Amino acid sequence: MTSSARLTSTELALWHQFKLVGEKVNAAVERDILAASDLTGPEFGVLTRLVDLGDGTLRQGELAMSMRWNKSRLSHQITRMEKRGLVTRTAEGSSVVTVGITDTGERALRPARPAHATSIRAHLTEKLTADQRAALASILESLLPD
Repeated sequence: MTSSARLTSTELALWHQFKLVGEKVNAAVERDILAASDLTGPEFGVLTRLVDLGDGTLRQGELAMSMRWNKSRLSHQITRMEKRGLVTRTAEGSSVVTVGITDTGERALRPARPAHATSIRAHLTEKLTADQRAALASILESLLPD
């Protein structure tokens, strides 16, 4: 890795483009999910992981790891979602907390899933050719940690 006190203008431009694209696509997708389901992006993320990774329930620690969130952030999010009736939180023993999706959460998720897929297509995948999608996937894969 090259070490320098400052980024070159090319590196800085690439960094800004990378951030801007990610923020723009994510904001558009979250806006579309909210319009379709009244779920925020973080709520959608929690609910989909509960269903996809845990068949409706997960240990809070596993959920935090899957979201790449610290425990405090997830705990605050779950508290807000409990108040909306989207999830329940149950203590199992002295150190295990399980989060489960409610019927209200499942109903909210139904219109959110197709909105999520449609939005990703509209704001990301359909803007690229098949070759560009493959190249982008390869580039992003190379940036993920080992």
